[in-house]
Amino acid sequence: MIPLYQAIGKIVLTKENFNSLPEKDKKLFIVKQYCNELDNYQWSKKVNDKVETYIGRLLELNLDTNKKECYFTQGTELSPEKKDELLVFTNYAPHDPSIYASHISLKPLLQFGLYQYVNNNFKNIPWTDLTRGEKFLKFLQKIQEIFYRIENEIISLRYDKLKAEQQKDFPDPENIPELKNNLNNQSKYNKEFQKCLKKYLSSTLKEYVTERQAYALKIDGKFLHQGEYADCYIDVLYYYLFEKHYLENTKQGYCHICGQDSTLPKDIAIKQKFFGTTNPLYFDKVDKSITHNAFSMCEKCNQQVLIGIQYASTKLRTTLLGLQTIVLPEINFEADNSEELIDPQKIIMTTNLLRRIPIDQKRDDIYTLNTLIKKLKEFTLLFYNKPSPTSQEFIINGMIKNINLRELINKTEHLNILIHDYKLGSLYGYQALLSFEGLRYLILPSKESHPGLNQYDYTVLNKNIISTLGTYIYKRKFQYYDLICMFTDIFNRKNNNLETENKYFLNITPFLMTVYLDHLLKFNQLEGVHIMEKRNLIAALQDEKITAYFNTHSQIYENNFYAQGLFILGMYIAAIESEQRKKNIKSTLINRLNLRGIPVQKVKSLMAMVDEMGKVWDIFYDSVTENYYRECMQGIEKSSLSPEEIVFHILCGRAYSNYLGAIYKQEHPDKTEKNQEEQND
Repeated sequence: MIPLYQAIGKIVLTKENFNSLPEKDKKLFIVKQYCNELDNYQWSKKVNDKVETYIGRLLELNLDTNKKECYFTQGTELSPEKKDELLVFTNYAPHDPSIYASHISLKPLLQFGLYQYVNNNFKNIPWTDLTRGEKFLKFLQKIQEIFYRIENEIISLRYDKLKAEQQKDFPDPENIPELKNNLNNQSKYNKEFQKCLKKYLSSTLKEYVTERQAYALKIDGKFLHQGEYADCYIDVLYYYLFEKHYLENTKQGYCHICGQDSTLPKDIAIKQKFFGTTNPLYFDKVDKSITHNAFSMCEKCNQQVLIGIQYASTKLRTTLLGLQTIVLPEINFEADNSEELIDPQKIIMTTNLLRRIPIDQKRDDIYTLNTLIKKLKEFTLLFYNKPSPTSQEFIINGMIKNINLRELINKTEHLNILIHDYKLGSLYGYQALLSFEGLRYLILPSKESHPGLNQYDYTVLNKNIISTLGTYIYKRKFQYYDLICMFTDIFNRKNNNLETENKYFLNITPFLMTVYLDHLLKFNQLEGVHIMEKRNLIAALQDEKITAYFNTHSQIYENNFYAQGLFILGMYIAAIESEQRKKNIKSTLINRLNLRGIPVQKVKSLMAMVDEMGKVWDIFYDSVTENYYRECMQGIEKSSLSPEEIVFHILCGRAYSNYLGAIYKQEHPDKTEKNQEEQND
């Protein structure tokens, strides 16, 4: 994955003409990669049955050096496109110094320690202009002396410099005993400080506070990164975030990306914390003696990886199957090729092959992706938990690597053919648009099947979704029996949870599941289908529609006469239910069955019950099909069919009958339901 990020970063830097930029702009470009994303500051609320979107605002601490006073004001909206303008940071390590003039927390601005840091590290920082660096230090010293005090190494904003109306409850040790008494204990002091700060924000500054907020320091009306000493401030940030890791280490080693012998960093801080670690400096301290168990990068490769991570996490992210996802392309490119090599929209389009979207749109997507195959032969899907605004923990839920785009297109085209042949889109809408997403909702839990899922359940479910997707993409085998059990469990749960009027699509899902099974068989991804011994039946099946179904799904139904009999039983149940619905009976015959599983020993009693219900509802079977059905079911009590398989085949027959009814209704919209049933018979 790191090489993928490096390749993306290399393309981005080439496109931006990075090597031709002035030194200040190069540093700023790298610094921006560490800034906080601002999309977390948007949220939605339902107000009077209407969803309203809100955006948090910046809270600014303004320092006026002429009047020698300071005050808080509400600043600009924290919209994502203002990320590079505002340069909001967060701490990337537990003991980061308070050097960021824009931060996700207010505390670092009230304890602003940039002067102390620059003063202590002045000789180590490679200033773009040393003379300006010296002036910058004096400027910071002036700010420090006017607006801040230091006591027991704790920096505090002077409350008496605040405008009078903003001084009440300000967390200053001079006025609050709980702070004054803990100046010698930094841990207790910080705990009390947070309490006091929360009270101050909710009372004195409540008119400036929004639900989600970031904070910034302004000096004489300008952000520090836009003021007179912006270049010097960027020098400091670049040194602290990136450059010092190389300057502080004199050991040589081999870069694990380019393989060159180079100066390697003592530590590397990467914005995404991989593998769920809470320590961003997760690389070993690398030198030549321990390269067998360590990993690190030279300065050039590190820049490329950093840029690649930032670009991918902002431009190549999407939501797939309800999971936060980054699409990492494996691109073939020439260094001197001026043609656009990364088109985020086209890269993300690859995930549309797995979604339920209109067939025409998917065809257009396939056409576009076919033009990319020379450049984009494979790609990787990275599933992750996005860090919260107050955390940098980046947890990877799963990763599916080396996805072959051509193979995925072939599978999608086959599903499109099935959608077209069965007229699924026009009959049932987007839910019947065959895709991996559609299969996921048939075999794995969702809110409809498991309404009480908690956070832990979702964690497990997300892993299962990714694992199932990996099986599908890597052309590994699904187990027939496992899929049947998963499907019947989900169907039963949905049938119990959904209201009757919401079961229209549910009733057709067994038919769709059979279509998915055929799709997996087509690509040799299904094993464990029972191969039954040949039996010579006296009766013959003459119903063309049923025969066509068995022939189409021959690997499941050919010679499996028990499955055929159960399928026809399901069609009889559908006919009875049709009559029941005419009488507005909501709990139809299917709800008298144990949909969790029916043992083979109880099939005969089920058949008898259906026969009796047929008499009650005046349902008469075609005699030829009736004889075939009875003969198929002979000896079923001694068969090896599982309870779940029995339910599945009954549901498939019921679903197919409903499907035929929908087809007839679409083709003969002026016919009555009675005419429709006669046609089906």
